[in-house]
Amino acid sequence: MDNKKKDYRVNFTEDNKLLSVEITCCDKHIGEIRFKDGESKKCPWCGTIHALKIQHNHFHLSSSC
Repeated sequence: MDNKKKDYRVNFTEDNKLLSVEITCCDKHIGEIRFKDGESKKCPWCGTIHALKIQHNHFHLSSSC
C-alpha cells in the first residue's frame, strides 16, 4: 500500500466561488489546477495524474497512474 501523502485543498474567492485546487502528492506540493473541467497535473516523482471533472452541480477529483 502507498503510504505517501496525497491531498487536495480547494481554494475559494472572497465571494465563495471555487477558484482552484492545490495538489500534494508524494508528500510534496506539486502545484495547483484552476477550477476548469478537464484540468490536470502530473506528479513529477511518481507519474500520478490528478484530474478535475465538473459535472452538473458537483465535481470529481481523481488520481491515476
